[in-house]
Amino acid sequence: MTKPTHIAFILDGNGRWATKRMLPRNLGHKQGIKAIAGTLKALKSQQIPYASFFCFSTENWHRSKDEVDGIMRLAESYFSKSIKFFLENDISAEFFGDITKLPPALQTQLKKVKNETANCKSLKAGFCINYGGKEDILHAVNKLIKSGEQHITAQQISQNLYTSTFPDPDLMIRTSGEQRLSNFQLWQLSYTELYFPKVLWPDFNEKHLIKSLEVFASRKRRFGGN
Repeated sequence: MTKPTHIAFILDGNGRWATKRMLPRNLGHKQGIKAIAGTLKALKSQQIPYASFFCFSTENWHRSKDEVDGIMRLAESYFSKSIKFFLENDISAEFFGDITKLPPALQTQLKKVKNETANCKSLKAGFCINYGGKEDILHAVNKLIKSGEQHITAQQISQNLYTSTFPDPDLMIRTSGEQRLSNFQLWQLSYTELYFPKVLWPDFNEKHLIKSLEVFASRKRRFGGN
């Protein structure tokens, strides 16, 4: 079975998962973090070398202060406890987006996780935090302009995106059944296969991943050709 090299995930449905159970939204986000850990193990088991996760978008700042603050606390707590998990599973962690806008304690924790897991090889996990696809492209272009480039090429933009250390995704999975990109990796998803399972993110598990891989294997990728 042909497998993707890089799977990108839009983690949708945390709030709805909580609402269905009459729980606070942040408990949905907490359960969503548990689903990330389970998915990382499943990805390693399926020998997928790259995965990226859309954790917090540039637009998510418009949510209520209580929800945003809760997400930031959850992220800091998760990554402060995750180094052992990453090392034991040989998973390296990278962070894509403008992390300078995040709380200082979280910034420090993300840098620590990245540095301490840098030599792990089995799976490279990219966490998109304060990330937006349009902002990613603008950041790359402005970086090139600042360096003195006058005739910018597509290859140069690709090399200066936040995600430049990862290949473009082969498969993008958005959970919850919603069928849109929501400003996620707009440049990188040009020829990516898209899959929209109805399962809410906190319920996503290895069974759903295997189904996604089967769907991907059934697709014929054309890259603009016949």
